[in-house]
Amino acid sequence: PTTDYIKRQIRTAAEYKINLYSFYIEHTYAYKNEPLIGPPGGSLTEDEVKELVKYARQFHVDIVPEQQTFGHLHHVLKFEKYADMAETTYGHVLSPANPKTYEFIKSLYAEIVPLYPGPFLHVGGDETAELGQGQSKELVEKEGVGRVYFDHMKKVSEILAPYKKRLMFWGDIALNHPEFLKDLPKDIIVMSWGYNAAPSFTRQIKPFRDAGLDLMVCPGVNNWNRIFPNLDQAIPNIRVFTHEGQKAGAIGQFNTTWDDYGDALFGMTWYPVVYGAAAAWQEGDSDPERFRAAFDWAFFRNPGDEFSRAIWKINSAHALLASVGLGDANYNTVAWLNPFDPNERKTLARIQPIAHQMRLNEEEAIELIEKNRSKARRNGDLLDYHVFAARRIDFVGMKALYAKVMADAWQEAYENQDTPGRVNRAPSKLNGVNGLLQDGRDYTTSLAAEYRRLWLAENRPYWLGNVMALYDRETRVWIDEIEVIRRAGVAYRTNRLLPPAEAVGLKTAP
Repeated sequence: PTTDYIKRQIRTAAEYKINLYSFYIEHTYAYKNEPLIGPPGGSLTEDEVKELVKYARQFHVDIVPEQQTFGHLHHVLKFEKYADMAETTYGHVLSPANPKTYEFIKSLYAEIVPLYPGPFLHVGGDETAELGQGQSKELVEKEGVGRVYFDHMKKVSEILAPYKKRLMFWGDIALNHPEFLKDLPKDIIVMSWGYNAAPSFTRQIKPFRDAGLDLMVCPGVNNWNRIFPNLDQAIPNIRVFTHEGQKAGAIGQFNTTWDDYGDALFGMTWYPVVYGAAAAWQEGDSDPERFRAAFDWAFFRNPGDEFSRAIWKINSAHALLASVGLGDANYNTVAWLNPFDPNERKTLARIQPIAHQMRLNEEEAIELIEKNRSKARRNGDLLDYHVFAARRIDFVGMKALYAKVMADAWQEAYENQDTPGRVNRAPSKLNGVNGLLQDGRDYTTSLAAEYRRLWLAENRPYWLGNVMALYDRETRVWIDEIEVIRRAGVAYRTNRLLPPAEAVGLKTAP
């Protein structure tokens, strides 16, 4: 994010008594001693950090740096200079079998620690799946992956001990090797995470408390890899995990947002972020219905409930897509479906039975927001992010419905090639000045323009090109199909023959 947007995040979060803000850093800091690491235009600088730390203090917020020290370091290890520290070639994990690893960690923290006067340092340590597959293979075979993991974390603790900070580390790997928890420094804080709805999080809490360790419970807003946060997962996840953490004596809650694939917009996440604050600060259970009723006033200063209702209408797409076996409104499965690809048409055919209701819900959400926008006396600009999410999901439903209509129209024309009047209706419906293909093109370019605007309202331009390339590809899909159908129409006027549906990407999905 830009420094201005980070300031907005900090002061807005502080209104709900969120008092800790963490920079997650794999490679996005402009290290002076290691200038290869930070991408140009995509890295925090020393001056920016100083400015933000000072700003946050005015709102009683501590900024915590999380510089990874084990896994999630591919964007460092892809450089030849650092490649020999990788557990596997150009991989993600620093190898504990290479002594240079520890000099490297020492160098990074020596540069950033003086910038953060708060009491915590977060050293990461999660998802080290490659450990034991490369340089440390022999060491892991001899001592076991758990022993090697915990020895690494102890070395990191020793390196950072002179700074007199309390260290935080992710608890996922430690959960698999609880026998070694007793070896950790007693002042370390376990950041125990679990991100989906579950009836209990005892597994993520009890082993650490039994070992006498402090922990923070770490639920999540479920925004990653999704068109819109999945509140069906996020709200019960935050609710149950936080409540159980309170009862077990957790020292805090660390509510997480993640930007996997670089597409996520933070403006969509405020509902679960603020719910996290309510769950953390209110003793006992935090009733989601009470929160839903209070949110419009608390966040938008709207005396009604229109915006909360719109948010849940947008969210309804997740359950609808789950009902046809597609998980939820996520990027990998539904966001970029190509209506003219035979395999992806099968997925659109699965969506087709729920597409009508899905579109109606999203369009109702848009109307709720637009008709009541003037009632938002604060944070009104953030409604744009919700309208955008609704439009993106609406487009998914539109593609599912259009795919069938276009296929049916082409098949009817193909079966009546000797009747030019009936044949000509299909190219006109698909490819006229107001054709269905033009609708797809127009929707895509409109979404692309709005996405760019919303991105730049929050973020530096860095990485935007990678996402816009996906919108460009989607636009090209529709433009290419426009040309395919145009050429088929021209050929028919000459030889009175239409190509079969599979030849033009319109075969009905089985």
